[in-house]
Amino acid sequence: MLITYIRSSSYNNYEFCQLQYFMTYVLGLPSDSGKAAERGTMVHKVMEVLANLRLFQQENPKRKFLETTDDVLKKVRVKTDRLMEKDFVEELLDLSYTGYRLDHNNGQFDPRLRQILNPEPHFDIEIKEDWAKYEYEVGGKPLVGNLAIKGTIDLVTTIDDDTIEVLDWKTGQRKNWATGEKKTYAKLCEDPQLLLYYYAISNLYPEYKNVIMSIFYVKDGGPFSMCWDDNDKVKFLKMLKDRFLQIKKNNKPIPISYDRSNFKCTRLCHYCKNKWQGSNKSMCQYVGDYVDKYGIDKASHDLKHKDHHCLYCFYYIAGIH
Repeated sequence: MLITYIRSSSYNNYEFCQLQYFMTYVLGLPSDSGKAAERGTMVHKVMEVLANLRLFQQENPKRKFLETTDDVLKKVRVKTDRLMEKDFVEELLDLSYTGYRLDHNNGQFDPRLRQILNPEPHFDIEIKEDWAKYEYEVGGKPLVGNLAIKGTIDLVTTIDDDTIEVLDWKTGQRKNWATGEKKTYAKLCEDPQLLLYYYAISNLYPEYKNVIMSIFYVKDGGPFSMCWDDNDKVKFLKMLKDRFLQIKKNNKPIPISYDRSNFKCTRLCHYCKNKWQGSNKSMCQYVGDYVDKYGIDKASHDLKHKDHHCLYCFYYIAGIH
């Protein structure tokens, strides 16, 4: 299977369902986000705007108005003394549960009370290890490179000159959807997504000796904070290597259940609940049958969504259309 980079979401999605991973990250097929995901996106947007306004305040302490420009909310301008008012948050987003995370422990995780280093930092880090090399033939031309990890972190704040704290907010349940197990503190310390964030932050901000990773489950347990060291970077690279090689060698991604009767298929998967256009088969069944009949390379080429440039962005970089 083609793989040039891994995100925290794609790492976990492969464990949840190999075929869903293939349809999402290789074919780029669109999927309904659902109400729960939409609520999560809205909450993250509120936190991002508050963090940007707080950063503006840090950089312009004498200004009477705070300003930021957002891709969704456009220009946001507010009087400095209104930043801490509850009704201002409600103006940004009328979500009652947002207040819970802002008020927790006297505002410990409220962006407006933090020293902001970087709101919503993006990362794209090449893994410079021998095992991370890949070589594909695309359109008759070779493509050679190294695996990268990519993603976006909710918020990075400073604690002191040596310490930063990464904040990540979650609106869903605190569970591993692949296994159904609850994520205990011990399991969170081994969580691939959090370790990926730690590895990324350590590379983005090497001048800080200490990194605290805090994940806040809004409706399922509140905050959990972890600290790691260089040994955990080694652990993460081992996990990343194993997952990269698993995906790379996989030429027949399997669904959660072949008869698509599992509730994770019927209740949680857009591809199972919707039919392939012009077919009486579900999207999942159609793609699975296509891979079985023609092979994964032909399926990757023939079924790729026309607007998908995520995993296939190298087509354009390499001049292959």
